[in-house]
Amino acid sequence: MANQRLTTGALLRYIRGNTSEKATLQVVGIKPIESKTDDPSGSAKRYRLMLSDGKSTFSSCMLGTQMNKLIETDSLKENSIIRVDRVMVNSIDKQNGRVMLMLYEIEILQSDCERIGDPVALPLTDIINSGTNTNRLETTNNNQAQAPISAAASSATNVIRQDSKALPTLDDRKKSNGDNRLGSKGTNGIDKERIINIDTLNPYMTKWTIKARISNKSQIRTYENARGPGKLFSCDLVDQSGEIRATGFNAECDKFYSMLEIGEVYYIAKASLKAANRQFNNTNNDYEMTFNHDTIIEACDAGEGENIPQVQFNFISINDIANRSANSICDVIGVVKSTSDMQTIVSKASQKEFNKRDLLLVDEKASISVTLWGQQAEEFDGSSHPVVAFKGIKIGDFNGRTLSCINSTLIRQDPPETQRTVELRVWFDNEGKSIDLPDLSKGADTGNRQTVIKTLSQIVVEGLGLGDKPDYVCVKGITTLIKKDTAVYMMCPEEKCGKKVVDENNGTYRCEKCNKTYNNFKWAYMISAEISDVTGAQWITIFRNEAETLLGVTADEFGNHKLNQSESIMEDIIRKAMNRELIFKLRAKAEQYNDERKIRFTCMSVNDMDWSSHGRRLINEINQMEPIQN
Repeated sequence: MANQRLTTGALLRYIRGNTSEKATLQVVGIKPIESKTDDPSGSAKRYRLMLSDGKSTFSSCMLGTQMNKLIETDSLKENSIIRVDRVMVNSIDKQNGRVMLMLYEIEILQSDCERIGDPVALPLTDIINSGTNTNRLETTNNNQAQAPISAAASSATNVIRQDSKALPTLDDRKKSNGDNRLGSKGTNGIDKERIINIDTLNPYMTKWTIKARISNKSQIRTYENARGPGKLFSCDLVDQSGEIRATGFNAECDKFYSMLEIGEVYYIAKASLKAANRQFNNTNNDYEMTFNHDTIIEACDAGEGENIPQVQFNFISINDIANRSANSICDVIGVVKSTSDMQTIVSKASQKEFNKRDLLLVDEKASISVTLWGQQAEEFDGSSHPVVAFKGIKIGDFNGRTLSCINSTLIRQDPPETQRTVELRVWFDNEGKSIDLPDLSKGADTGNRQTVIKTLSQIVVEGLGLGDKPDYVCVKGITTLIKKDTAVYMMCPEEKCGKKVVDENNGTYRCEKCNKTYNNFKWAYMISAEISDVTGAQWITIFRNEAETLLGVTADEFGNHKLNQSESIMEDIIRKAMNRELIFKLRAKAEQYNDERKIRFTCMSVNDMDWSSHGRRLINEINQMEPIQN
């Protein structure tokens, strides 16, 4: 039996425009709808719901795509009880007067339930008559007789009459008596009286116009699919309410690319809308726009877009990047503390050269390495330590966290749109420039995670490292084997490189990454070692500082012993590092090797045993054990 009470009459109140109410409703029907498109970015499934408030049902309810997983995981099903937290009513067809309830946020109160009451479809007569009282006084004062409801309108359907004043929709507009002029509608078809906000756009609206600024525009890119070659560009549109990504293919690419300029404001109408494809779209909108042969774009006059922001940011702190998954997209802002020289690298796949530049970006809690590419890297000047905002930058995952610009990344120096610019400027000038902050690009994000001590067998049983994100764990063990011959390698002397160089056997060393030849190199640690505890053994990789802590000598010292073939000295260094109980903090992450998935364990820190704290931990674990019942 259901223990939830439905909000009777809520469906009608929603349709009448009272969308602030958080109603308790029942899902009495679910229908999947495939949304097919002609562009190469794919299609998205949508779900249409029939809702009941205990008395009436309404079948034109569309679930936001961000909640598809509720149905796909079987959490939301027929007869589930939900609370509607955010809903919007939209017109579908002005001529037929149909409306759609768009469900943007819901909460499942009870997943499995029986049907409540004996609801019937919401009659159109009830919808219209429920609002006539609000207009009755106006009708009487104007000595007008109320028009009778037609027979067609008396059927139990979920539509609203086009001329119903009781229930206005987005498409209803006041018109002066006897005036059939276009008014502010331009000769090119732009209706400036029909302007709506970007955050209200959805695929079920037929006639709309937005006034938006171009905040970012990509270069023209080419592609090839089953239909043949093609080209496209994309741009981000913003207004006071939000943002949306728009794309033009082929003919529309030729038509609009040169017309649209970053920073300018335009009227846009008659484009296609569909669910956003998150593989290519990182804007904060459930939908995206595609220009088509009917699309109309008109530049606004000077001064018309003064109240429209330049860009919409959704910043996260640098520290929070540690909790985001690799390859995800985010907006971040910080101060450029240092800038590397320009580097040229060669792609292994295409053998093309690319220019890159690395920045160290900082805020009040952490720092992270950011990589710029191509023209952005060539033109960037960080000598004045500017505040820089990145919109749509990609999170990388190698020995920690990094950021890397992609084609659609927008870079703004000292952006005036956000108060964070002033806050960061004051902080950095007063104290930030002299503070050493945790560097997420050196694995410092692990310091913010609560690592626990586990045995090697527990790591295997619990499947650590098999998820999308790496797992961090501490192991109390001893080093039982160290591969001496491969403990160090010859590294590129460039500060930011770290790649292995090739000995040319003529006194020079070649770095393929930097595409340069050097007269010297640096020794660097990359130790492959086996650690063991009472439950098993595991091979791990230990780099640089951690390896130096384990062996007690620098990489240069060990490398020179190797160069001088001082085998006995190297054996003595290795022997001293063996059979000591240590705490190894490990990063476990699955990687693909020759079509085989393996867990790679990287050592993030090596510490001596703190026996007093270890003893306290064992006592706590013993106290938490349940007594054995005889």
